[in-house]
Amino acid sequence: MQKLSQHPQIFQILDEKLNCNSVYCNNKIEKKPDYNLLTHTWSYHNSLKDREIEFLELYAEGKKLDECCPEILKERWESLKNKHLVFLKSFDEAKVEANDYCFYDLVPESFIIDFFKIKSEITQHVLETYEKPQNYDFLLDLSNLLAQIDKNKLQIDTADLSSDLHNLRARKFKDKLSRLHPYVSYNLFGTITGRLTTKKNSFPLLTLDKNYRKIIKPKNTWFVELDFNAAELRCLLSLNNQPQPQEDIHQWHGRILSNLFGQTMERDEIKRKIFGWLYGPANVSLGIPKIERLYNKKSVIQKYWDGEQIVNPFGRKIPSDNFHALNAIIQSTTSDTFLRRAIAVNKLLEGRKSFTMGLIHDSMVIDFDRRDKDILEDLIKEFGNTDLGIFKVNTSLGTNFGNMRKFR
Repeated sequence: MQKLSQHPQIFQILDEKLNCNSVYCNNKIEKKPDYNLLTHTWSYHNSLKDREIEFLELYAEGKKLDECCPEILKERWESLKNKHLVFLKSFDEAKVEANDYCFYDLVPESFIIDFFKIKSEITQHVLETYEKPQNYDFLLDLSNLLAQIDKNKLQIDTADLSSDLHNLRARKFKDKLSRLHPYVSYNLFGTITGRLTTKKNSFPLLTLDKNYRKIIKPKNTWFVELDFNAAELRCLLSLNNQPQPQEDIHQWHGRILSNLFGQTMERDEIKRKIFGWLYGPANVSLGIPKIERLYNKKSVIQKYWDGEQIVNPFGRKIPSDNFHALNAIIQSTTSDTFLRRAIAVNKLLEGRKSFTMGLIHDSMVIDFDRRDKDILEDLIKEFGNTDLGIFKVNTSLGTNFGNMRKFR
């Protein structure tokens, strides 16, 4: 009999630090839990990878415990949350290094049981009242990838900032670094389109000034970065059932313009013109009928927008009016396409020295070991083999994150 078909056994991890193994279950603290008997918990944790556990935070699709808490439990939950904050503040004032201890060893056992009992009741409520998302397996795989990234401490070297310290902004950034945690912690549900954001105490990889990327060094040999050539345009082509050009998409546009009008345009000019039209008003013409047919905006809106919400090819639903519908369709489809490829590439890295350093919008950065060069071509092919067709992949390489250079 499959475990998940039995009566739900809800539990909660008491502390996410790797050496803290106790869990709450059945109104008591289990120091050596038997995970074969446990079925459901609130949130994903590295220690639960490949176990038959379901995570109710994924059912809630981004809602916090507070938002999921039934009315009957709210007053008690708020009271216990406040006590929890008081404990954390007292550790701070007493200069207790909380990272050196398990939380449950520093507070009364009665509080632990009361706090996690309510958390489990909220978890049970979500299990009983929320439907399991159709894309649950994707959310679970992505949770696993993001948890792997979160546990890898960035290798940061501020020595390369020395030549910039005449600049006040650089000095402020260096000072800020001393207060930042050198880990990248993503919020899986940070945006409605699926694009990732980072949590409050995360290293700001997504917004890091390009001038300061050089401080991040690989633990292995190089950084290898994979990203799609013009991801949003390629997704829109696929949504219109158009074939993918296996060349730079803006050069491809240039050839179309040259064939139609006998004129050539600079790549950057073409890029500005296309994107200006793409995200401009729906009734404004580009003046190039062939390209307008390839990227038929009206057809895509009619297909994926029902008047109240868009539903992209992966089933992601986003409330939208007509003006924002195309943007929501393209951005969510691009995000879902990219994240699925990042998951697939990461699975190829299992058991290797190389690992995923981070995900930056539509690019994947791998801390790459030279001994894994036998799979580099496979990684690139896997990344480009999307659910919407074969996308051209841009590849870059660098000895730090600031000196990435394209390579073939």
